[in-house]
Formats: sequence, C-alpha cells, structure tokens
Amino acid sequence: MQLLTVTEFNEQEAELTQAQSKQLTCKGCGKLTPNLFQYDLCRDCLNLTFKRLIKVIDSVRK
Repeated sequence: MQLLTVTEFNEQEAELTQAQSKQLTCKGCGKLTPNLFQYDLCRDCLNLTFKRLIKVIDSVRK
C-alpha cells in the first residue's frame, strides 16, 4: 500500500469531488451518471438497446 502525503491525498479527494459533480443525465432512464455513451444513454440503457437490436437482426437473418 502506498502512503500519500497530505497534498497528494487532498488532490485525489479534489479530483473525486470534481468527478462526482460532473454527473450527466441519461436520456433513457433519467439516472445521473458520470459517463454517457451513444445517444446520451448510460451503459445499462445502451445494453438494453443492443439486446433489442440483436433480436431484430436475428429475426431478419432467418
């Protein structure tokens, strides 16, 4: 385990606080999240979209 100086600890804490303040809203579910992906969706909503697309693609393949 690495020991941190007080200034390093304060810098890491400031970065964490800044990251938490940059919460973005998902257009699919309205949940606040630090990362948004394609079409401004969170990871969970994007996964659901892909699962629906896979079903459509599979039905067209047959």
